[in-house]
This record gives sequence, C-alpha cells and structure tokens, in this order.
Amino acid sequence: MHEPLDSADREICAALLRNGRASWRQIAQVTGMQERTVARRGARLLEQGLVHVRALSQPTLSDRGIGQFARLECAPSDLASVASWFARRPETLWVATLADQSAVVSECYLRSDARAAFIEQELAEQPITNYSFAFLGRYRRTVRGWHPNILSAEQLEQLGENEAQALFASRNIGTAPISLPDHVDREIVRLLSIDGRLSIDAIAAEVGIAKPTARRRVLQLQQSDYLSIRAVIDPALLGFPLEASLTVEAPVSRLDEVATLLAEDWRTRWAAEAPGTRTVHALLTLESHLELHETLRRLDQRLASVATRITASPILTHYKRSDVVLQTADNAVVA
Repeated sequence: MHEPLDSADREICAALLRNGRASWRQIAQVTGMQERTVARRGARLLEQGLVHVRALSQPTLSDRGIGQFARLECAPSDLASVASWFARRPETLWVATLADQSAVVSECYLRSDARAAFIEQELAEQPITNYSFAFLGRYRRTVRGWHPNILSAEQLEQLGENEAQALFASRNIGTAPISLPDHVDREIVRLLSIDGRLSIDAIAAEVGIAKPTARRRVLQLQQSDYLSIRAVIDPALLGFPLEASLTVEAPVSRLDEVATLLAEDWRTRWAAEAPGTRTVHALLTLESHLELHETLRRLDQRLASVATRITASPILTHYKRSDVVLQTADNAVVA
C-alpha cells in the first residue's frame, strides 16, 4: 500500500476528482500553486498509476440497465476469485469484499432482457452460496459527487463539474426520452474511457473530425451528463484508509430523509435508496475505526426516531472503482 500523499498532491487529486479534464493551469489557479509545479506533480501521479482519469457514461442515461446493490456470498477461499470475476463483468460499476463477512458487494446495472440469463446461467457457475440484488430507486450521492474535504466549496465551484445532472437523471428514470449518442460520440466516449485527459487534437485525429467539432462534442456529452470525466484514486492516498459499507433500515416513507442526511456528510462517497428492501445503502470514507464508531454514534442519535437498524461493514479489498478494474483483480486472476 502506498503512503498518503503530501498536501500539494492531495489538492491536485481533489481537483481531478471534481473535474478530470481540468487543465494544469486551471488547477494552479484554483489551488494557488505555480502551474509548472502542478503540471510536474500531476504528470507524476498519472505516470505512476496512483491516479487514473477516465470517462464514465452516466448509467441511467446510457441505457446500461437498472441500478442494483448486489451482494454475493461465498466461502472465504473463493472471495478473491468471485470478486475478480464480478469486477470484470460489464454490469458492475464498483466491486469490493467485506472485512467482517464472507461477501462481495457491488453497485451494478442489469438490463431486464438479460437479467434472467445472467443470474440463472452465468452467476450460477460461480461458487457462491447466496446472492441478493436490491433495486436502487434514487441516488442521493454518486461517487463523482464525493469530495475528500480538501478543497473549499468555492474552489470546487471554480472547477466546474458536479453531480447535479446525474442525480436528476436517477430521479427521473423513464420519464423522459434518452437521446443516445451517434457513432462519433460513442467513439469519443471509448477513447476517453481509456484516457480521460486525451487532448482534443488526439481525439480529432483518432475519430477523423475537425478539432472544433471534437471540442464541441466532448462539451455536449459532459453538459448533457451522458459523460463524466473524473479521477479514480484510492482514498487511502488522501488520508482515508478505511471504507465501510453502510446499511440503514427504515420505513419506505422515511428513506428519502435518511438518504438525504447521509448525502450531506462529506464522508459519504455514495448513497442510494433501495425501497424494495426498506434500506438505504451508502459507502463511507474514513480516517480510522474510531471515526467510524463516532459516525455511527451520531447517525444513531440523529436517526433514532427513523431508522430501525444501522449496520456498517468495513471494506476488505476493492476490486473495481468507477468502472476501472484494479490491480487486485489482476493479482487474484494470477493467483
């Protein structure tokens, strides 16, 4: 595991988390560092693989399927192989194993026309003992909206991107027609999913269009929120080595209240309601187990009249983040 980054690197990472295509000049203006310092440090972070900048299509707009909170149970000896297999599936957005239970958890997307075949055939071939998929009805925080409390609200605003459109889309699934991109847009998305900071010149050359057209199309994809471009980074590098999967059980009529409260806390990387199971699922990022204990204590006090049960399971290992398969999955395959 790498040591936490210094304060300057953390600020650069926080900026890239907000807007993966922000120029080194823009980040320098926001942070107050010299542009050459930002460029040198930023290039090093990318070259060393500590930070990956990738484009991610907004699942509810790209017709990827219906969001689900998945849980796969298996023997401890099978955890790594099952998690690695699941991480490599196109249905999953992030995949992790739990430290206190022999289970794999994930945010995934299943199309109705492929769900039965996936569960009854492909999932059935894996050495799992039980599974569950809980429909995610409304997102209150997406990973792209998380900020590690390093930059101020004003600095984040200067960087531009936010998750407002993503949250709006998740609340309005099926209420408006989806405008799918054409083949040129899809090729741009493919290129940016490999390197989110690929230059406009390179995009134009690869796709075979004029540079102004390439610039306009990238901007339109971002503004429509079909595409978000952000950094993928282990929170431990930013000083948060502990992540925990949180589940809050409450009456369906109070789920919105619970999810909103969780989303207001910067420690929450992701939060969504699962009305079918009367729960809110969230992913927390923390400095220590002591902070987790204090966070749970505060939640218990604030939700005493609402929540019927609050549980938290520390994450053991991440195998996939924001559609990026991590080295842990590669190691599991080799092993």
